[in-house]
Amino acid sequence: MLELPARLTQLQALIRCGQLTPQDAVSAQVQRGQALSTPFPCVVDQLPIAALGDGPLAGIALAHKDIFQLDDRLPGCGVGHGHAQASVHAAAAIAALQQAGASQWATLVMAPHACGATSQNMHFARCVNPLDSEAAVGGSSSGSAVAVAAGMSYAALGTDTAGSVRIPAATCGLIGLKTTHGAVSTRGCAPLAPSLDSVGILSRYAPDAREIWAALCPQLPRVAATRTPRCHLWLPEDGVAPDVAQAIRTWAAQLDAQVTPLDMADTFDSLNRHAQRVLLHETARTHHASLCDGSAESGVQAIGLMGLGLPLAWYQASMQSRAGLLQDFVTRYFHDAEFLILPSLADPVPDWQTVEVGHVAFDRASLFAMHRYMGFVNYLGLPALNLPIARDTRGRAVCVQVLARPFAEHRLLDFAEQVPPIFWTH
Repeated sequence: MLELPARLTQLQALIRCGQLTPQDAVSAQVQRGQALSTPFPCVVDQLPIAALGDGPLAGIALAHKDIFQLDDRLPGCGVGHGHAQASVHAAAAIAALQQAGASQWATLVMAPHACGATSQNMHFARCVNPLDSEAAVGGSSSGSAVAVAAGMSYAALGTDTAGSVRIPAATCGLIGLKTTHGAVSTRGCAPLAPSLDSVGILSRYAPDAREIWAALCPQLPRVAATRTPRCHLWLPEDGVAPDVAQAIRTWAAQLDAQVTPLDMADTFDSLNRHAQRVLLHETARTHHASLCDGSAESGVQAIGLMGLGLPLAWYQASMQSRAGLLQDFVTRYFHDAEFLILPSLADPVPDWQTVEVGHVAFDRASLFAMHRYMGFVNYLGLPALNLPIARDTRGRAVCVQVLARPFAEHRLLDFAEQVPPIFWTH
């Protein structure tokens, strides 16, 4: 088997200079993915490789969360395999990558219907965390995180409604980019809560994520950084495990940036309530038929049944307040800073049994800690980046979320490039 470089950008360079043909590159990536799919079972369906296209991603073979339509194929959405459907067109995000020359060799496991902060899924084998087989894998883009961390794909698309890109990235030590709501079309992507859904990217390296982002949203040019960034840092006093908080403080003190602590607990609590209302109501609306006839998956039931009882006026009030609250948030927290830093997970990455509903070791508080600081970002629609910054005492990832103004994805990736990789050092 051809030995592939560690980074997508390195493979691009080999192809550009003629040391490797796109066809040979794709073949090698598929072979590597197939070989790794046994120890890391995260593939739903292997796909035939279509004729290779031209563009900056020519010769790059990726795998993505099985939530996107493909040409003549409907997704399995975590409850089964995809199936053929004539006249179905590829989702907008997939089409954008194809336009840039990328191929797709596989679809990847996800939490059923994207409802779940972990990889728990009765329809498929357990996702194994490539960093630590006993560690949990976050959801709902669980297969995307496993495939990227294991080296089966240089990058993978996921979706993020309440942390479903950032949580799996945090458990597997990856870059996880939640994009600005609406920046990447969700056409052809199975919905959960459309007002919160956004397409995201998982990768090991920030420059690799940038290549995918540039293909997804080429109309947003990269603006070169010209100054040391100013950052605000929020570390809730009673909401983050002490060792996680200390790791973040140590890292922040060493940053080549101006970091100012702040307290946004009151703002967070209010925004989180709005986010929960929207998630509950729209999940209930999306899955109304299965909730009413009793066939809904357990994760959908956990959210959707509460949504059925949510007063419509509460949802409407949250939607009407959204634009104003976004403007207030940007004015308050970004007027003198470019980035807002906060924890990704409230606790260290748990063992998988601890967050497996129904397992004898299940602990509800540990599951809540995985998504506590995620949902309000989706309500605001801001871009956010999961960034690994340290290892804990068991060698698992400690990560931060970095938030920025709308459509500042390139600047988030610039920031990530300044932070030395913790797990991926090639």
